[in-house]
Amino acid sequence: MLNPPVECSVHKYFINPSQIHFLRFIIEAYPGMAVVSTVDSRLGLVSIAVAPGCESDILQILEGERNTLGLTEADTEGIESPHAGSTIRRLTAKAS
Repeated sequence: MLNPPVECSVHKYFINPSQIHFLRFIIEAYPGMAVVSTVDSRLGLVSIAVAPGCESDILQILEGERNTLGLTEADTEGIESPHAGSTIRRLTAKAS
């Protein structure tokens, strides 16, 4: 028997800053599946903590709204925000 994950997976994205509220409303429509946190509203950098077992559903939702949100993954160092013309020097996850 496979052991299910016990921790949320965290994904970081750049989105159009004016669409942060829309992303939050979309994700909140699916209670308990994920939580959206704004890391930098000027850059449109958000963090999405996805509950164990919900990854494929949330990723499917995000893919469906990719163009509307201007969604771009932000998992690497030195990635440029396509929305603010700024550079994030380093994105790191905090160790628990």
